[in-house]
Amino acid sequence: MQKTEKQITLFSLALPILIEQVLRNFLGTVNVFMLGNYSDNAVAAVGVANQIMNVVLITFTMISSGAAIVINQSLGAQRREDAGLVSMNSVGISVLLGGAVSIFLIFAAGPVLALMGLEPGLIGEAIVYLQWVGGASVMIAVSSIISILFRCYGNAKIPMAVVMIINVVNVLGNYFVIFQPFPFPLHGTDGVGVIRFISETLGVVLLVLLLIREKFSHYHLSNLWRIRPRTLGKIIRIGFMSGAEGISYMLSQVVTTGFLTAFGAAALSAKVYVNTVDYYAYVIGMSIGQAAQVISGQMMGAGKFDEAYRYIKRKWRAIFLCNAAISTLIFLLHRPIMGLFTSSEEIISISAPLFALCIAVNIGRSFNHSFNYGLRAAGYVFWPMIVATSSIWLVNCGLGFVFSTVCGMGIVGLWIGMAMDDVLRGLVATGLWKSRRWEKAVSTASKASESSDAV
Repeated sequence: MQKTEKQITLFSLALPILIEQVLRNFLGTVNVFMLGNYSDNAVAAVGVANQIMNVVLITFTMISSGAAIVINQSLGAQRREDAGLVSMNSVGISVLLGGAVSIFLIFAAGPVLALMGLEPGLIGEAIVYLQWVGGASVMIAVSSIISILFRCYGNAKIPMAVVMIINVVNVLGNYFVIFQPFPFPLHGTDGVGVIRFISETLGVVLLVLLLIREKFSHYHLSNLWRIRPRTLGKIIRIGFMSGAEGISYMLSQVVTTGFLTAFGAAALSAKVYVNTVDYYAYVIGMSIGQAAQVISGQMMGAGKFDEAYRYIKRKWRAIFLCNAAISTLIFLLHRPIMGLFTSSEEIISISAPLFALCIAVNIGRSFNHSFNYGLRAAGYVFWPMIVATSSIWLVNCGLGFVFSTVCGMGIVGLWIGMAMDDVLRGLVATGLWKSRRWEKAVSTASKASESSDAV
């Protein structure tokens, strides 16, 4: 059966991506919300474990990002067999990588959490949670790449629907675990981890079955393990450089969380709550950016450079307005919003200046979610990687330490460093996009693919 790609529009991609992103993040939000009714200490323990999982997720994103760039350019250039080979290779690589991470976190959860400097009273709860959620890494890795495949082919509704289903399972399961409306065998943070494992397993099973049902003529199961060295190298090279920014950012968050242990559990809980809420301030802009990345990547593959250049610039305006408006609204309403998560006046007071600084953070992100995503679509990832990793460690982490610890500003100092970092990276990405050096990266990749086909 010949399966043709659907006509892709920004709305047809961005809306399902938005819903999927919100619902996937909602898995963690529900855990934090329900555990907040159980114990603020449990929130702090799970928050630290989730920081580790965020690093894992970014690692998986490296593979899916590299694959998405190659697939989109191949589809734009009408090289569907190449796109199918990259798709299947990516799934196979995700199984191997995810399996290795699952085994590691199951057996090394304790030492990893100890390195985070988590308080002894919290580490016990965090270990079992991390073992269960970390054990689901292989499912998360495969789900991530299959979701990307559906997006590249213009069908973002399928992963959205799957995330809806696993959210229902997760919410119901967590309700039974935390509130015990009837005798339930799972309890506390351990039970929340088990429910998350079950939800992720259900999700990957559904996605695999739905991918099989699509029956793309250029998808061949034999290509799962028949990995072409040139293709693998390209995925890893592009994926590593585009993912290095995310990995550096998440690792820096792990480091700065270590700084917070000196300021007590209230500051740590406030960080978890603010990060949980702030996600919803930039998720719309990020979804628009991800949809624009798919569309502009296919424009570039077809050689429409001017069209792609103007397209990304137009989308930045929409992303900027969304981020600025929603961040400001959340700041104005931060007290009732925080009241949904905790009754601690100390934690709510700590969060107020953080939400104000999030306005600047998310304005900086608007540049990254447009121009930096455009650079990734082109495969122009080396210089953005160098700038991003340098800024994250020197500004976000380095100045964050100076402001928070040396200058005695506490958690507010960390947020000031974060805001400076996001704005700096965003402005540099804008300059690189306007330089149009990325056009050469697309042309070089296209010639290499044609050469490979000829051989």
